Amino acid sequence: MAAMLFCNIGWMSRYEGLVGKPDKIVGGGKWVTENKTGHEVCNFVFCRDGYVYGHVETIQGERDRKIRIEAVGGNGNFVEGIDVVWTATDPDEGGRKVVGWYRNATVFRERQLFAGSPSKQHARDEISSYRVRASAKDARRLDLEKRTLAMGRGPGWMGHTPWWTPSDDSPREVRQFVKKTRDLLDGLSGPAKRPNGRKPGRNSPAAASDPYLRYVEAYEVRITPRHSALQAKFERFLATDGATEIRPNMASVDLRYRDAAKGTILAEIKPCERANVRYAIRTAIGQLLDYRQRAKEDSLLLIVVEAKPKEEDRLLATSNGFGIAYPVEDSFKVLWPTA
Repeated sequence: MAAMLFCNIGWMSRYEGLVGKPDKIVGGGKWVTENKTGHEVCNFVFCRDGYVYGHVETIQGERDRKIRIEAVGGNGNFVEGIDVVWTATDPDEGGRKVVGWYRNATVFRERQLFAGSPSKQHARDEISSYRVRASAKDARRLDLEKRTLAMGRGPGWMGHTPWWTPSDDSPREVRQFVKKTRDLLDGLSGPAKRPNGRKPGRNSPAAASDPYLRYVEAYEVRITPRHSALQAKFERFLATDGATEIRPNMASVDLRYRDAAKGTILAEIKPCERANVRYAIRTAIGQLLDYRQRAKEDSLLLIVVEAKPKEEDRLLATSNGFGIAYPVEDSFKVLWPTA
């Protein structure tokens, strides 16, 4: 069972940004009160790389505090596989309510700076850093009417520090709250919602104007039957192609295996149509680089797509050092960068 970290932030309806959005932030500390904004305003914006980036305020006075990740089993610069539960104070009824969560998240000890804005909305709201990251498919924001689970106050509960990990010897009422929270996550962590809270129709402006978001909605925010079928087919191919140590779904990596000539290979599975192969490749590149960095070992990176890529799309992968594979009848064509 994943460790659980609670993070308290300002209260919003959607957490999809403020600039150009019909939303506002209430509470969340002195900074929010004085500036009417906060870095958490984009906590549920689905980004171009398939991730969400979360913020909990760590600055106190002149000091930017570190998150003590040892409380959730970490001992380095970050810890993975954590269920991060976002809470906020209900401005009407009071009490800290569960407003959403990231499952299987990475929590960083120190503030992380974006190399470039991960979404247009992050740029509009001038969001420059984050403390938590998770796959968008593992993120869920609760609608206002579903925010009914409230945290208690007093000894054993979250104090003034806006992040908190309950201990095994917490008071009985704390342990009951944690169980209710776990039951909520397990019961509602199905397909993550699209950022705007609704699926656009075929002729809606969002659907018409942003084909990348259409790709994310169709293939990235949930594990689809097509994803599972493509992965199973590729695993069968590997078993007949001499690959060994075939290990699916390890530490967020779709597939890890060993090739006799090339060594360890990390593969990202991307169901797609030929029209959006390029979006699949773009998304996989960022994910695979992240996986390899966290694996801390030499490995080759392979993108497995469902449709044959066009030449320019193939080159997007191979010219940047990635292999690419796609089905050919009952087998797969695997292409690697040439020297």
